[in-house]
Amino acid sequence: MNNHREIAYALLRVTMGVVFLFYGVGKFMGGVGNFAGGMNQRFSGKLPSALVTPFAYALPFAEVILGALLVVGLFNTIALVLVGLELLALTFGTVMLGDPPTVAHNAQYALINFVLLWLADYNGYSIDRLRRGKPTVSSP
Repeated sequence: MNNHREIAYALLRVTMGVVFLFYGVGKFMGGVGNFAGGMNQRFSGKLPSALVTPFAYALPFAEVILGALLVVGLFNTIALVLVGLELLALTFGTVMLGDPPTVAHNAQYALINFVLLWLADYNGYSIDRLRRGKPTVSSP
């Protein structure tokens, strides 16, 4: 069996999931309220607090949940679409802050997310595949 593409996909998917999972866990460890307060300070005068505050409170939960889903490969396509939307929102914010290095960093994550969505047929090592009972993709 030639499954190197599925192994490569799983490694990239799990790595992306771990990054998001632990970014979210870090926000919980520092306190979600503290994180939200810091976000409000950073965006003061750039975006209204009415937009920043709910996003800042939701972000740690989204990162932990989406990261965990990617790690185990559950609801993979939905999780990747939501990660893409999260990255879009984060990139918008960093553009508003005038932070080119972070914009570039987010663009790299967005590219990885694109690759994972594009190659989702190789998501063989996942709970999704087990739930559907589908055989793994045959590689040439």
